[in-house]
Amino acid sequence: MAPHVDADKEEPDGGLVKDLLSFGDVLSPSWVISKGLEIAFDFNPVDEAKKLIAGDWVEYAQCAKAWKAMGEFCEDLSKNIAAGNRSLDDSWNGNAADAAYIYFETLAKDLEQMKESFAALKENYEKTYEEVWNAAEACGDLLSGILDAAAIVGVTALAGASTSFTLFGPAIAAGAVAGEVLAMINMWSKLTTTISALQTTINGFVGTVNGISASIENTAIKFPLPGKSYDSPVV
Repeated sequence: MAPHVDADKEEPDGGLVKDLLSFGDVLSPSWVISKGLEIAFDFNPVDEAKKLIAGDWVEYAQCAKAWKAMGEFCEDLSKNIAAGNRSLDDSWNGNAADAAYIYFETLAKDLEQMKESFAALKENYEKTYEEVWNAAEACGDLLSGILDAAAIVGVTALAGASTSFTLFGPAIAAGAVAGEVLAMINMWSKLTTTISALQTTINGFVGTVNGISASIENTAIKFPLPGKSYDSPVV
């Protein structure tokens, strides 16, 4: 026999039936999921995850290409200076020639050192992006699991509400909801742990990048400069 609803009777405790059935889109998947999330959390885990891992990481990865180009430039310039210095040494002798040879040799070595620093920057930027990508993949899987569970929670809560006229429907629904909510909370915990580990890794990379950048700056500041202009006595 179909259940009879007496309009004069009070609504069951909790108001779940009215809450679930008063929406026109009660069977909408998006609404069911949002209802499941609401039951488990007081925030939207998808939005929160986006905030925690926010950033244009694709553009960040593009910086690695710039560091690679800078390293190649320093390497080419170093080789060019070294080759020119050897050719000049073959045809120029004397104190000025010796001083010039030392100057250009030192400059070429400094540029080679800068090339290694830029290569290290490139490697660190690539590693950072790789770590972010892996963490994003893991978080995506966990969020997918949370949304799947949220759908089950929403549907189960709806089923419990629709069978509230029985003795067993709400009790069974409550037990199922509790289990799925616990699973959602555990998945969220794993997600935040993943992001926390990522943040620690990124902090380490930032420290390394700062050290490399300081090394490049110090090398540039210490570039050898001629003590004074050279006037050839034969000119």
